[in-house]
Amino acid sequence: MDANRSSGTRGLAALVVFGFFPRLLSAAPDIALQMSVDVAVPAAGQPVEFTVKASNVGDAAAGGVVVSDKLPAELAIPAGRAAFTSVGTYDSATGAWSIGSLEPGTSATLVIPAIVVAPTQPPCIINIAETSHSLDTQRSNNRALVAVRRTAADRCVDLKITALNSSGYECGNSMRLSYAVSVSNAGPDDASNVFVDLSQTPVIAPNLRFAGTNCSGTRCVLGSLAVGASSSLEVTSDSFSNNKDRSVTLMFSTSSSDTDYSASNNQVTIERSLPALQKCISVDEGWGDVIAASGFRCFIATAAYGSPLEPHVVALREFRDRYLQRSAAGRAFIRLYYRYSPPVAAIIAEHDWLRFLVRMLLTPLVLAIAFPLRTGVLLAIVLALISQYASRRRSSQGR
Repeated sequence: MDANRSSGTRGLAALVVFGFFPRLLSAAPDIALQMSVDVAVPAAGQPVEFTVKASNVGDAAAGGVVVSDKLPAELAIPAGRAAFTSVGTYDSATGAWSIGSLEPGTSATLVIPAIVVAPTQPPCIINIAETSHSLDTQRSNNRALVAVRRTAADRCVDLKITALNSSGYECGNSMRLSYAVSVSNAGPDDASNVFVDLSQTPVIAPNLRFAGTNCSGTRCVLGSLAVGASSSLEVTSDSFSNNKDRSVTLMFSTSSSDTDYSASNNQVTIERSLPALQKCISVDEGWGDVIAASGFRCFIATAAYGSPLEPHVVALREFRDRYLQRSAAGRAFIRLYYRYSPPVAAIIAEHDWLRFLVRMLLTPLVLAIAFPLRTGVLLAIVLALISQYASRRRSSQGR
């Protein structure tokens, strides 16, 4: 009978661990926003209505939900009219729509009347709704926007460019510059005739250029870029001598033939210090130098996920910078990783099945970084169950 009870306990523990706790780890609210406007091209003095819908498409309740939607300066709520909310309250002065709690599968609606008050209507007037909830880890659907256009032919886009440094140092006193550049479009329209340009001041790195198709020298022609899409580019230079400390200013910019309503993120300027190099860099001189010494060589995580800008790779890199580098053991691990990773990564990159396997092996680590609290709770409960099972087993053997 004790054996049956023990077997039943183990079965229950297994059911709990493999049935309930995976759901506990993944259960979270997911607030998704949608927005529409009833008249996209209003006539002079014609009012329009924006409809914002907030839905909890996750599998856990969300409390204290607030959506921000403050009308841009070119728009105003007409006199004698007010916003309507199906749930909660809306403050037109701050743009805060206080919804309160949203259960899984439920939604709320906000309707804002508006009229163009700008003396001269621009080609694009963008109304943006955003939300942020501490438990919502799916951020891609936390923002919605629509455009009020001057004419039906006007197209409205929001291009953004980012650059990730990966400069390469070589033996002796030579080096080269290399970057991974990403261009994205937040919409609301697809962008056409997208260009990406780069420049350096003063000109230090020889033949600094984009590498890839549709690129020539310091310019890339991307053509069209869909809403929500991004394009990754590589920038490199020839090797050059560097026997003294110097600095260079690099500028990456993107443009389009369409109206970019938020041009502040169309370029990024980077001030780079180029240290004098006198000798070969050793892997024992510090992990930062080892990373720099690797140049364009691919590492395991990048080989598995395919790009240094992939979100999982970015998460692992942030974990390295925020935590590993702060301890001696962490820095020792980083030195080992950057010493032995490139040849392993070269093999992984050549086989799709190896890339898939490495991604599966890295997934628990990425989840632990993204969800530290839930991972800790799950680990504590699993350890408690194991301890309880071991205690019962010892007790059973003692009889």
